[in-house]
Amino acid sequence: MDASIVFTRGGTSNQAAQVQSVAPQQSQPKTTQTGNEVIGVWSGHGETIEFKNNGQCIYLGNTFQYQLSQGHITLITPQGNAMLAYSLKGNQLNLTANGQQFTYTRGAGGQAGQSQPTQSGGNRTAPELVGKWCWTNVTSTNSGGVSSSTCIVLNGNGTYQYASERSMDTNTDAFFAGTSSQSNDQGTWWVQGDRIFYNSQTRGQGSYQLQKVNHPKTGDPMIVLDGESYVTYYQKPRW
Repeated sequence: MDASIVFTRGGTSNQAAQVQSVAPQQSQPKTTQTGNEVIGVWSGHGETIEFKNNGQCIYLGNTFQYQLSQGHITLITPQGNAMLAYSLKGNQLNLTANGQQFTYTRGAGGQAGQSQPTQSGGNRTAPELVGKWCWTNVTSTNSGGVSSSTCIVLNGNGTYQYASERSMDTNTDAFFAGTSSQSNDQGTWWVQGDRIFYNSQTRGQGSYQLQKVNHPKTGDPMIVLDGESYVTYYQKPRW
């Protein structure tokens, strides 16, 4: 064809259609929270919290699943879900729960990439805790008894050994029987604030609340782990 063809809208005059050229608008960058910004280790208030890219959160030695939504982190725990509001400003993470705000700084004690403080060396192992600590319970009756003992050896190099024994026997005119069981474990330990952390070969990582008290009768020093008392096996001065 030697000439162009012009199409007109029905019912209008035979006027060439004009096409208005509109410059493309530049797309404005969108500010969205992908959740990647919270991944890493954060420290503050004598504790650390780590968000991993596999959906796991490690807090005080415990591992939880977590989910992210706009401005919120939901921790999935056996006791139920906990929703925390969060915001980021530079290297600081602000978490809000029950109307209280907590601020954490990126990195675990200046050592980014670790979910817990260094397990050994320096003052992390708390030299005053080095030694053997035991808990013993013996119950006896006319027909038998139960004996239980648990000992923890905290070494100065940041390692520990755990041993537990339990035996039970029944002795009557018609019946006699006895049972016994043992369990052992080992790993590394370290202290942060009022908690003692462990990395167990069989149980993985965890922690206990740590208290130092003296025995009410003998005055011997004891360590209390989540309410369970262990008295020193060797002679030690009072706390």
